[in-house]
Amino acid sequence: MAERKILTREEARKDHEAMLRFMALRFALGLLVGLVCASLIFLLDIGSLGSRLARASDPIIPVFLIAVPMGLTFGAVAVCIAIWVLPYEAKYQERETGRDPF
Repeated sequence: MAERKILTREEARKDHEAMLRFMALRFALGLLVGLVCASLIFLLDIGSLGSRLARASDPIIPVFLIAVPMGLTFGAVAVCIAIWVLPYEAKYQERETGRDPF
């Protein structure tokens, strides 16, 4: 394990911004996967949801109530996995190798 050095205020700010960008990107990718999965459920007519939506007088509300929570769930799972595998220990090795782990 690498020895942890004290970060300056500017280094800590940059570190936090890099981690937030890392997690935001993972959330966006998870959200996109969730929305794609929800649209595939409708397009492939799984559970006859697509045919029910085709006959609905106002299909926007059911689509919203299925797609948004599904996208948010996938996004949250992606963020949890990103936090779990966050390369934070590699941040201290960056000074030695010169590579940014994010």
